[in-house]
Amino acid sequence: MTKRYSIIPLLLILAACQSSQHEVSSDNSDFHSCFNTASNFRQRVLRESADNAGFPAMTEAPFLHGTRFYDLLAHDVENDLEAQELLSAMARLGDAIRRSENNTLRNPADTAQLNAISRCSFAFANGVGQEALRQTLVTQIKNSSVIEDHYNSSAQWLGLLGVLRPFLEWRIDILHEEEQVLFDAEEQFSRSNAYQLGNNTTTSNIQSVRELFANAYSSSPLDIPQFSDQDLLQLFKQHAPRLHIEAIGAQDLIGTPGFTNQFASVNTAQATAYYLPSYTRFNNQNLIQLNYVFWFPSREPRTWIDLYSGAIDSLVWRVTFDQEGNVLLYDSIHSCGCYHKYYLASELLGQKAIPLSAEPANVFDLAELNHSEGLRLVVTSNEHFIVGVDNQSVADAKSYSMAPYSALYNIETTSGVRSFFDSKGIIPGSERLERYTLWPTGIDNVGAMRQWGTHATGFIARQHFDDAALFDKYFQYDD
Repeated sequence: MTKRYSIIPLLLILAACQSSQHEVSSDNSDFHSCFNTASNFRQRVLRESADNAGFPAMTEAPFLHGTRFYDLLAHDVENDLEAQELLSAMARLGDAIRRSENNTLRNPADTAQLNAISRCSFAFANGVGQEALRQTLVTQIKNSSVIEDHYNSSAQWLGLLGVLRPFLEWRIDILHEEEQVLFDAEEQFSRSNAYQLGNNTTTSNIQSVRELFANAYSSSPLDIPQFSDQDLLQLFKQHAPRLHIEAIGAQDLIGTPGFTNQFASVNTAQATAYYLPSYTRFNNQNLIQLNYVFWFPSREPRTWIDLYSGAIDSLVWRVTFDQEGNVLLYDSIHSCGCYHKYYLASELLGQKAIPLSAEPANVFDLAELNHSEGLRLVVTSNEHFIVGVDNQSVADAKSYSMAPYSALYNIETTSGVRSFFDSKGIIPGSERLERYTLWPTGIDNVGAMRQWGTHATGFIARQHFDDAALFDKYFQYDD
């Protein structure tokens, strides 16, 4: 659930005092005006339900937007240089999200207004004389996360989740056992589709990758890897997966999201992988992740009443690197947040004897594979389960292109620019019948396809795919 925006008067007073008593080195912004301008823009966005659910604005500073990783990172901030790095990252994110949201408004704000908000947000994040207010906001993030979890406590209470947990855990364990059997079985697809990234000729060696990662970590006070856009895109290309998909119908073709007659749809004439970088914390280290999202037109019903079928289906493949550029771990979900699987890529990585989460983890060992480039994912028809991961090539492969995940927020339609997601982060029309049976878990609209940053993945425990402390709950380096 995204926080609704309100201004705290104390911070407005602080902002006004800071801007009147100290010269801001970049543009002498009036921070009282900045708060008001950003507040007015947020109110406009909220009135039209055009807010981006995955990257909400900070309640106390509406020109800053957050992630779960930034929420965690705030606890590391010990001095103003580190506060500047964190709040500058939130300002950059805010600038991107505002411009994206603005594109979907019926009456967009003019460019001058957006530029003014951006200027004062960056001036605040880096300006001389703003140290006290920066510390105030960092403390606020520590005490009250920018992003709330995506669970409804009232639904859990009314649905007697505490009573249902043993049954849910039993069903999850059975599902995991079935998935392990499928993963270990030999592939027997009578028909299949194969995909690989088009024009992918990237090459690298261990030394160049280590230098790239060493440079990325070298200039960050908070030890966050910073890659150029070009270097990051090269990493995405290098580790782009190949797909071998069992085929029984159009639902097994990868496509490009859009709208048909104003309804969300996937056009299979063009295959596209949507890419998104993210960060996590493991073993007290901040690590870069590469996310690849593939979209299918549907999951078709297998029976007369199929709780899991519906329009639009999607698979998310994530690659997590250690600080030297070695692949540490893969994991995957469907874009409903369902079917979370972990794939160990390092012989140094092991499972904790006692996990720090009650949510059962489905773990596979891929340590013996070559992880210097993208892997082949073997995917079943219709349900689109990953049932194999290896280094094999794919024959007669169709090409897919790559596009930034943010392109899904601004899709051209005959009636204007629209986001593929609503203000709750859900794709309208992708609902599943299971929402009527699993509502006691507290997850809104269980089974529906949803946006990055809103993937609740736990039925037993409150857990999210973008939880920056997720891996520490299950894994450790073995001695």
